[in-house]
Amino acid sequence: MTIWLALPLCYLLGSIPTAVWVSRLFAGIDIREHGSHNAGLTNVYRVLGWKPALPVAVVDLLKGFAAVMIGLVWSKTAWHMDHGHQTFALACGVAAVLGHSFTVFAGFRGGKGVLTTLGVFTGVSAAPALTAFAFWGLVLRKTGYVSLASILASAFFALAETLVFIVHMVSFAAQTSVGGVIQWTELFHLLIAKGYMNLLILSWITALFVIWKHRANIQRLRNGTEYRFGSTRENDEELVDVEQAKTDFARDARAAGLNPQRVAILGAGSWGIAIAQMLSAKGLEVSLWEYSAEVAQKLNETRELPDKLPGVKLAESVQITSDLAQAVGGAAVVCLIVPSHTLRSVCKSLAGLFTPEQIGSRQWVSFIKGIEEKTLKRMTEIVMEVLPGAHAGNVSVLSGPSHAEEVARQVPTTVVVASRDEEVAAALQDIFFMAPYFRSYRSTDIAGVELCGAVKNVIAIASGILDGLDLGDNTRGALMTRGMVEMSRLGEKMGGRRDSFFGLAGMGDLITTCVSKHSRNRFVGEQVGKGRPIQEVLAGMTMVAEGVRTVAGVRELARVHKVDMPLTEQVYGVLFEGKSARESVEALMARAARAEQE
Repeated sequence: MTIWLALPLCYLLGSIPTAVWVSRLFAGIDIREHGSHNAGLTNVYRVLGWKPALPVAVVDLLKGFAAVMIGLVWSKTAWHMDHGHQTFALACGVAAVLGHSFTVFAGFRGGKGVLTTLGVFTGVSAAPALTAFAFWGLVLRKTGYVSLASILASAFFALAETLVFIVHMVSFAAQTSVGGVIQWTELFHLLIAKGYMNLLILSWITALFVIWKHRANIQRLRNGTEYRFGSTRENDEELVDVEQAKTDFARDARAAGLNPQRVAILGAGSWGIAIAQMLSAKGLEVSLWEYSAEVAQKLNETRELPDKLPGVKLAESVQITSDLAQAVGGAAVVCLIVPSHTLRSVCKSLAGLFTPEQIGSRQWVSFIKGIEEKTLKRMTEIVMEVLPGAHAGNVSVLSGPSHAEEVARQVPTTVVVASRDEEVAAALQDIFFMAPYFRSYRSTDIAGVELCGAVKNVIAIASGILDGLDLGDNTRGALMTRGMVEMSRLGEKMGGRRDSFFGLAGMGDLITTCVSKHSRNRFVGEQVGKGRPIQEVLAGMTMVAEGVRTVAGVRELARVHKVDMPLTEQVYGVLFEGKSARESVEALMARAARAEQE
């Protein structure tokens, strides 16, 4: 009787909710509340990336394999068999798969069990199982659809086991035949005893089970809305129920003791004020943090920054403070709009004020366009590194062609909100960053959107240098086009999606920054092109030109990733090595002939 305890034991083994526990360990979240709300490998990858996905994959595979080994070893000992009872081992494997899919430890909401099933079959029929896994990888590589790969691989495995069954049946038929007559009863008893019949039946049951578990994916495949692994197109992502995303956002905020209608803006510069004005006009509760107590007090009294946004007055409903804890307290969303070189110190201050749970319950949105000079990190990477509780599921980025001067005057503007979790992006987009004159689109390409915002500033400085040299439209057209090439080269190398670089955050922001009179980076380049030293130009500015600090970081990233970025090299030479602006243009024109795509 004791041996039958192996079945519930293997069910509990399979019930280990790897995805749930790993997501909590890596990011402090319950993965079932994010992405597709599935406690499976694909959802972990979508929301948190490959690092937490890897241990999930390994453990899920081992759960199935271990269950089979338990069945074989236990039956070998209990029933005094040479190699253990394969059918019993399969039953233990099935128990593990059911445990994974309907885990008792996570409200019976588990994953689809494909990897655990693979582990089971690897334990009892390694060659067909590993061949099916190779087929799964091939389909995934060719189509990008994990669901389609899983469905086809399970069917492939069932067919492979059918072929194996037929081969053994023919062999056993020859062994058991008497006078050329097949002894069917004895043949099937032998096939069952050897486990081949059971394996055949289970392989087809598994194929049908995988298809049944993927029925929602099949519908999305038919509609053309299924998530594509490593997707390169926005329309390959799963459709998001925006209303449900907003409901989930509000529910989670309230559960954490936060006000889903309250937003904190850290940074009271022109961009921070423009966003505060837009959000307050939507009826949201807005707090605006200014580092300097003196400046905060003056802004409270005057409600404007005449040197940066003349004529723009902040609504009385906007709370202005220099107390960081007061500004963030109760806010479900925190907008980070501080200069790039101060972000790390601001995050360190926040880390000292709030617990990891309090940080993890909020959404953090970076509006900052830059690369940290020494570490070469993107802004969201700094936030996740310094803030305990910040992770890929609650750190987002907003970018696009959006000068504060025009947003503050309600000039129609469009931007991109990018989050690893598209449901989070949808909630942020609809609740906060959508107004009659301010429209946002959503993306899941955080790396691409952030790199667009950083690299385009380097090209904008180059555009200003051309203005300073009094060169023409032909030159600017060439600069912007080749600048796009450099942006996309580096971005793709660093994990960004190519389409992001030809969207609002890339091409849209590049065009705007290269030609606008409001562009601080273009202005810096123009002054340098006229022969003024960079230190003198920066000393006379009241606002930050992020591109100057970004140039060195982008140049180093290009070297690290072995990406050819001649425009960036020349801008660096002009700003930091005393190179003549006109000589730099001549050097670019004198480069060796090559194909346009190079």
